[in-house]
Amino acid sequence: MNKNKITICTLFSCVFASGLYAQNSSPYSYFGIGGFNNVDDTRNISLGNTGIALEAPDYINSKNLASMTAITSRNVIFNVSGILKYNTISSNFGSDKRLNSNFTNFSAALRLSKKAFVGINIQPATSSDYKISSTIPIEGTALEYPVTYEGSGGLTNWGISLAYKLNDNWSFGGKVKNNFGTIVRKETISTTSEVEISRSVRYTGFSYNLGTQYKKNFTDNFQLTLGGIVNFGSKLVSKREVSYTENQDYTNTLTSKLSSKDSSLPLEMGAGLSILAKERYRMTFDFTQSNWDKVKNTETSEQYYRQNVYGLGFEMLPAKKSFESISEAFTYRLGLNYDTGYYKINNARIDKLEATIGLGVPLNKVNLNVGYGYGIHGLQKNVSIKEHYHMLTVSMNFLDTWFKKRYLD
Repeated sequence: MNKNKITICTLFSCVFASGLYAQNSSPYSYFGIGGFNNVDDTRNISLGNTGIALEAPDYINSKNLASMTAITSRNVIFNVSGILKYNTISSNFGSDKRLNSNFTNFSAALRLSKKAFVGINIQPATSSDYKISSTIPIEGTALEYPVTYEGSGGLTNWGISLAYKLNDNWSFGGKVKNNFGTIVRKETISTTSEVEISRSVRYTGFSYNLGTQYKKNFTDNFQLTLGGIVNFGSKLVSKREVSYTENQDYTNTLTSKLSSKDSSLPLEMGAGLSILAKERYRMTFDFTQSNWDKVKNTETSEQYYRQNVYGLGFEMLPAKKSFESISEAFTYRLGLNYDTGYYKINNARIDKLEATIGLGVPLNKVNLNVGYGYGIHGLQKNVSIKEHYHMLTVSMNFLDTWFKKRYLD
């Protein structure tokens, strides 16, 4: 049976008519190029996924590349981040629980001079990881046969960033990155014989980001920072390989190159603000909008819509400049994030709400950030699938000093 003839509504209604099996991740990673991973530093995640207007003197803020200009005397930073996630996916017909973990970010930033900065990074941007068992009716009869849908793979990106400090208040940044990866979708049909249809699509393409930050001290106890970003949309060059296997004996493979119009990443624009009061209390707010309504993906048949994401964060910094115990140096964080989603199932948007808390711990030349979050994917009442998840995020930022001048007595 041709998979393109199966609508998204039919697929998801069939999923829970027979239950969930071996669900490794979110079933929503079925759509498009997979579910987007949260690859930011734990500090950003704990602050409601905000950071467009956050300075970054001691960590790498991937939300806005202009923030690299805050790197001071310790002029080299290395970042390693990871996540542990526990998912519960449920409906009226059943539920499934899964535990997953993965590294999310490897990056480095270097201060070249008082005004010039450079950074590199590699991140797993999206992932497709699901297994759905269902049944499909046989046309012209009242019979049904079992079918299994499986997905794996995702997109990774690596990039190079540059930032320039125009003056003490204003800075700019830019990034070029290469997106690449393979997504495999398998459909196994069991009738009198077993037929496996495997569609493997290899993606590659470059994208470009720009960011800016403006900081202003109004009094000794009040600082305002504004930020803006533009992530330009890009075309993904795609190559598809389709193979048909019957009873593991006969295999026929067809390879074709897809049009650049078939897959792409959307234009994204965002703005943020950060307010620091009394050098201790910080409030952050971000808003981003992604033009998914201009994007087409022919591998799955859903229609995309414009996506809005709102983030709010609060951070309490240490009260003292010098500490007698490590607990006096802790930074405490709270955050809330709402994502409208960019596609619909059964006429319902698949939105997401996430609440987070976090703790920052300075350890000599290492900044350790840990965070916990709880989220719900699919908030609306008429959504057939609801995903509840707990997540633990950890990031370590290693600070070092290079090109230090030597002084002789």
